[in-house]
Amino acid sequence: MTITPEYGREERIRQQEEHSKDGSKNSRPQDVAEREIVEHDNEEKELRYLDPEDNEARAPGQVCGRCGAIMTATQDARRLDDHWIHEVCPQISTS
Repeated sequence: MTITPEYGREERIRQQEEHSKDGSKNSRPQDVAEREIVEHDNEEKELRYLDPEDNEARAPGQVCGRCGAIMTATQDARRLDDHWIHEVCPQISTS
């Protein structure tokens, strides 16, 4: 007994496209248009779930190479050469 592997949606679409390129009469222009609409809808759904704020770097406890302040866990940071710097350095009062 053989078990057919389960393919993802993209893999099945790719296989269908390859099959239709081989001269198969099963693919109609309407099917292609419908598939493009479904792919577009899936891309829009994926973009809604992406959150650019999830890609922020943090360096708690590191000393900022620009202002010299210690970074907290809530401050955004970036790596510049071999130093961590604040994304936006906090204003430090010198009173």
